[in-house]
Amino acid sequence: MLALTSTAYSQEKFAVYFDTDKYVLTPEQSKQLENFLRNNQVVFKKVTGFCDFRASNAYNYQLGLNRANNILDQLPIEDKALISVVSKGEDFKQNAALWKNRRVEIEYEKFIPLEETVTKEEVVAEPQPLSIHTIEPIVDEYPSELQKKIINANVGDKILLSNLNFYVRSDEFYPESIPVLVDLYEVLEKNPNMKVEIQGHICCTPGRDLEEFSLRRCIAVYNFLVDSGIAEDRMTYVGFDATKPIFPLPEKNEEERKANRRVEIMILEK
Repeated sequence: MLALTSTAYSQEKFAVYFDTDKYVLTPEQSKQLENFLRNNQVVFKKVTGFCDFRASNAYNYQLGLNRANNILDQLPIEDKALISVVSKGEDFKQNAALWKNRRVEIEYEKFIPLEETVTKEEVVAEPQPLSIHTIEPIVDEYPSELQKKIINANVGDKILLSNLNFYVRSDEFYPESIPVLVDLYEVLEKNPNMKVEIQGHICCTPGRDLEEFSLRRCIAVYNFLVDSGIAEDRMTYVGFDATKPIFPLPEKNEEERKANRRVEIMILEK
């Protein structure tokens, strides 16, 4: 019998994932990175940072760079200048599951010894090509508090869409409201049997609002979700004006007015 040994290498990638707007790993993802670095003899080639789309292009470019540099600092190599560091920001094909966009990819070469044992009469076979793989992370499927509230709610429960705000006397969202809408979209997209009613409320003015801002704001949320791909028949909406305040009218301060000026969803089906 003859033992024939040769060496091959594969171009591979490893990915770690980040919480929204963060460039420091969670403890779970840090553990994933530690396990990868401990168990692999590799040559690092490139570190690339990615972001989801929920900010300006310039902000996401810098966040992607911060993520990449944070991971670069943790690689066990002396001359880090040999590693290419790149930020993609949001400039790539975005995945509908936004957590998959918030990542850093480490590209590396892994050297693998190949050993085959054959008889003298056998012909040594060509080694089979090695597959390229990405190690999947342990990621919370519903990372935000809003998503957890929605997924744990029962039929008939109402959930406040905190931080969903509009410009004064309009149905135009503040930019910081977009993450709330995306969180809601993600839950509905992952749970195709879920149906909701979008409920709008305003503050300050008893009785009927002739401009119907509570209804118009519901419709703005509805249109965002429809434009994102949620079926129309899974959602209804209703504006209550100021008829269902949390605090009695007239409110005593801005905090009470803000609490009354809200959008909620009610779970219709799960």
